[in-house]
Amino acid sequence: MTHNRSCTLVVDGGVDLPEALIEQYGLHIVPLTVNFGDESYQSGVDMTPAAFYQRLRERGEFPTTSQPAVGDYVTAYRRAAEAGLPILSLHLSCGLSGSYNAASAARALVPELDITLVDTRTLSGEMALQVLVAAEMAEQGRSIAEIREVIEAVNASSHLYFTLDKLDYLRKGGRIGRVSAAVGGLLGIRPIVTVDKSTGTYIAAGKARSFRRAVETIAHRIIEDVGEGGQVSLVVLEGHCPDQVAHLVSLLRSRLEVVWFHHLHVNPSLGAHVGPDAIGVAYFPGELPFVGRDAAAAD
Repeated sequence: MTHNRSCTLVVDGGVDLPEALIEQYGLHIVPLTVNFGDESYQSGVDMTPAAFYQRLRERGEFPTTSQPAVGDYVTAYRRAAEAGLPILSLHLSCGLSGSYNAASAARALVPELDITLVDTRTLSGEMALQVLVAAEMAEQGRSIAEIREVIEAVNASSHLYFTLDKLDYLRKGGRIGRVSAAVGGLLGIRPIVTVDKSTGTYIAAGKARSFRRAVETIAHRIIEDVGEGGQVSLVVLEGHCPDQVAHLVSLLRSRLEVVWFHHLHVNPSLGAHVGPDAIGVAYFPGELPFVGRDAAAAD
């Protein structure tokens, strides 16, 4: 623990973060569970993204997921409380998971602990932007009230877009909803999906006639939003489609100044709903508050 740290962060497994940053900030991650029939694995703990996507490719299975149990959160909170600091607990959108509700029930079981819950109203890489800002602010001794105010502003300005080559995984996971209604049954159409800021649920943000065209549409939308030559902080996410990732990153780097960058494979608990042929971008126009530039972003 750093001398000035104001709080300890507990984060559910709906986030996509580099392991190095999890360790750097001492984050307590509460993983979701991935189920292949009767086999269950903790996402990112005893099943890595590499093993997960290889299994999807080779076996064509459709896994299910489950949120952390109340007891998992109780354990995480007690462990986090050993630092002797208040706890800030950040969660993927209530509109997509019951994780926040499980955490709320857990908090009621440990009333002696000072726990603040936050629904980030998003997931994956966009959730990571909020988590990293919160973690850096905590390191600098900022209060939980200040942290909540800033990450709310980050959420208001950040965006997440993703596309996938097949709707099968979203459909099997029961999360297709308004995305299916917008895309319909048109053969060959690939949806562009985002998260509704008000409800925290998936909605269609567009469509394209090929996977590559959908990737290009996402890139052009980001460039239009940020402005030609503008600064941007990026998290690029994929199941396992390296060629499309390279194309997307090339498009963005050619027309934007990337000041902070991470590239990750979507963790299995989220990948179960999009499959291996999925790619997404979470971004924030400009430098992330309190995080700033990443020296490796220009590489």
